[in-house]
Amino acid sequence: MQNIGKIFEEQIKKSIPSHVLLYRLPDAAQSFDKNSGLRFSHKNPFDYIMWDSKQKRLFALELKTVQGKSISFERDKTEKGTIHFHQIDGLNKWNKYDGIICGFFIEFRQLEKTVFIDIDSFNRLISCVQKKSFCFDDLDDFEIPYIVIGQKMNRTRYTYDIDSFLKQIKG
Repeated sequence: MQNIGKIFEEQIKKSIPSHVLLYRLPDAAQSFDKNSGLRFSHKNPFDYIMWDSKQKRLFALELKTVQGKSISFERDKTEKGTIHFHQIDGLNKWNKYDGIICGFFIEFRQLEKTVFIDIDSFNRLISCVQKKSFCFDDLDDFEIPYIVIGQKMNRTRYTYDIDSFLKQIKG
């Protein structure tokens, strides 16, 4: 059975308008030879770079999908969560450059909602919550800005309205 995260990524890719370039950063190799004991793993700072040629905007994106109403995150390298510390760190590093919009597409499958949260808003959110996860309601409770990405069910998979998202976001 295919990984649900990869299915989500595939559906996002299929939803990208023709004027948008979406580039997946290549996953690093996990080892040279399984028997050699030599292992390495470069961790990508995030999943995708997206270029909107109409609005002339560059995005650095991490895509996540969760079954329930909440998603876990790591505050440091020693913790385990769905959103990894190196991904938060990578988006924060890229966010220092003018003209790049950095953030997360998060699909809450139980709620049938997908949102975009920019990295500055995400940082504010994790400073507000005392736990190692946040639920969808925390976004409103802590007045965290987010954009709902429209989605339409086609039999068993969603199509996402990325074009409307791009028109809503402020650069």
